[in-house]
Amino acid sequence: MRGRGMGWRVRIMLAMSAVAMAGDALAAPLPPALQQAVSRGAHIFKDDSFGSHVKPVPDAASAFATLGGSPHAGPRFLTCSACHIHGGLTRGLLPDGRRIASLRNAAAVFPRYNAKSHRIMTLEAQIRHCVRDGIVGRPPAYGGSTMVDLVSYLKSIAAGQPIAIGGPVH
Repeated sequence: MRGRGMGWRVRIMLAMSAVAMAGDALAAPLPPALQQAVSRGAHIFKDDSFGSHVKPVPDAASAFATLGGSPHAGPRFLTCSACHIHGGLTRGLLPDGRRIASLRNAAAVFPRYNAKSHRIMTLEAQIRHCVRDGIVGRPPAYGGSTMVDLVSYLKSIAAGQPIAIGGPVH
């Protein structure tokens, strides 16, 4: 009896060690090419207007500054970061004043069903929707370098979030 109990304890200890090592593997640095894609995606998220000529409304800009965003000098057009402040890591604010969820787990909850459009939305489709209808710009092409970089950035900020396809965005 004692031998079986020892084997059980050993198996638990080995499993716990494997989980710990897997966690270390997840925390391993990204390969340089992927680090560059994430960096480019963060830059696109912050600065690319996708050809939009829509400027944030003054109330949204002041609310953005109040929430800790940095005001920009000179004329600026809408970007992802105009609504998704702090790189999407905290709750954002739409120009009409409505609060929106952070993007911290967005890559972990797509694909998801969109009741308004009655279809399944992928992360890429959601990005295109936001650029087309929110920023009023030219959406990045599926599979294009801009889309790959944006998806890489969003997946990087979702690292460690539980996969919950169709779940709530926090």
